Amino acid sequence: MKLTKQGFIYYVIATLFGGALLASYMKGDPVAESMDWTGWVFYVTSCLTHAAVLLLAAWLVAFLPWALLGWRRVAATLLVTATSVLMATGFVNMQVYKIYRFHLNGFILNMLTGPAAGDIFDFDWKLYATEGLLLAVIVALCAGGWWLSGRLAKGWQRRHTVWAVVVLAATALTANAIHIYGAFVVKPSVVKAVRLVPYYFPLSASDLMESMGVERHVMQVAEEEGGELVYPLHAIRTDSTQALRPNIVLILIDSWSRRSLTKECMPHMWQLAHEEQWYQNHVSCGNGTAYSVFGMFTGLEPYYWTAFETSRTSPVLVDQLLAEGYDIRVYPSASIDDPPFARMLFQHVPNVRIDTPGRTSYERDVRIKDDLISDLPQLKQAGRPFFTFIFFDLLHAYSLPKEMLTRFQPSWEYGRFDALHNDMDPTPFWNLYRNSAYQTDRMVAEVIDRLKQLGLYDNTLVIITGDHAQEYNENHKNYWGHNSNFSKYQIGIPLIIHEPATAAHGEAGTPAVYRHRTTHLDFVPTLMHDYLGVSNPIEDYSNGRLLSDTTPRLWHYVGNELRYAFLVEGDTILTKEGAGYIEVTDEHLNPVLDYHVNPKQFDAAIKRLNRFYKK
Repeated sequence: MKLTKQGFIYYVIATLFGGALLASYMKGDPVAESMDWTGWVFYVTSCLTHAAVLLLAAWLVAFLPWALLGWRRVAATLLVTATSVLMATGFVNMQVYKIYRFHLNGFILNMLTGPAAGDIFDFDWKLYATEGLLLAVIVALCAGGWWLSGRLAKGWQRRHTVWAVVVLAATALTANAIHIYGAFVVKPSVVKAVRLVPYYFPLSASDLMESMGVERHVMQVAEEEGGELVYPLHAIRTDSTQALRPNIVLILIDSWSRRSLTKECMPHMWQLAHEEQWYQNHVSCGNGTAYSVFGMFTGLEPYYWTAFETSRTSPVLVDQLLAEGYDIRVYPSASIDDPPFARMLFQHVPNVRIDTPGRTSYERDVRIKDDLISDLPQLKQAGRPFFTFIFFDLLHAYSLPKEMLTRFQPSWEYGRFDALHNDMDPTPFWNLYRNSAYQTDRMVAEVIDRLKQLGLYDNTLVIITGDHAQEYNENHKNYWGHNSNFSKYQIGIPLIIHEPATAAHGEAGTPAVYRHRTTHLDFVPTLMHDYLGVSNPIEDYSNGRLLSDTTPRLWHYVGNELRYAFLVEGDTILTKEGAGYIEVTDEHLNPVLDYHVNPKQFDAAIKRLNRFYKK
């Protein structure tokens, strides 16, 4: 009992030390500018909680079994060693985070152990000596903690143990309670602080709170501050002589697979692709709706999602459209309140439409199609350029009436997700998707036909694409749908563009097929530079390029802040999983063994990725 008492006291001491180490991550970070008292309480309690959880795992594995056996020296040695490793790792991770804004993960470790690591980490010997000394001090403090725990054990009573447990439990409850509230109202000081604590996942209950009728009042932030962002890098400048200001119609199809763009499945889009600009190697910046649409409208990687949400930063594209006098109309089938596109992308757009009535996605898709078509004469008569964003949902929801399931047979009547497995025949499921795609094709064609009937088509830039794709086990890895990997079957989507007659790249209707890689990040620079007269360098406001730029898009970032991937040479996929390890596969998700990250390319990619964060 004396040994377990000392071990518990050591655990408390180590938790305080670990919490202080984690709290030091805040020093010098731009997030500190957003902190208020609620944020500081959350951050300190979170650091202590995370340290307590990590050290508890070490205590249970490295100490308790041996202490119960009475092996004092083994128990003490293993506990101090495990604690030293955790503290040293936390310290090294802090250095890595200050350089890359990434916590230690497979990318960093792969680079550190690679044959060319010295190309990047070529530090002066004094730095190595300083870092080595600091690590030695950390290890010495961990060892000294065992001596201190022995001294404290002499006067330690049961009530002290009870109080320590109560305080740690209260700390954890406080941290999670504040985060539940902060995440629900998107409180900047809380949401931003989470990112500093490595691999820390406090509780959230936004959906539960909304289902209970709790009203969400999103925290307002002074927009001119921009939080931790510098976006754009310089004020937007325009050359009115270069501003073509065509009407813009953005047609987005949820979960649109390249495989469905055939003469049999989508005849109208197939014909349009051969008549207009067809980009056959287009990829999204995410495998889910939220992050894909974010990248389309901001021109930045979804890596910036949290920073945009908490700072209430508006996309420069939307602001520039408004500045140029555009009438912006949004026609969503699914609600744009969740994901919060209404407040993140269209916060400056007056009377933005949030949702559409209808029992099924098919009914809602028909409704938004009809609404846009009925609004076009009014938009034409107004004489202002207009930007319309219509977002079809049928391919994501599979909600066709039975009488519309006959074109492709055999077909399921609904998505039988419980029946999916690696060895099944995907044909009935795929045919359900194709039947849905056929109906979506007809609705998009009605919009195009109405533009032509009204004489608007020649002066309208029409962009037809998907947010992400939809997989039907094409790689034979038992992946279905989206949000599970970053192969082309989940991020590769069609892109068809009709350029207006005044376009800089040629006359309207000139057919062309492009096979160079393009991405969702390219929409913003193309619209800003080619059509809205923005004279800034593209690097001022986007990490994308012009769609016409044939330069290889190596190290293309896809995914969110926690689980993401880079597409590198040969479409090799470097995926950082949520737990931090890196998985390297080819384009068909087959493992690539003994892969080493090119440190110079990685360093350049991360620095480019972080360009819009304050230094």
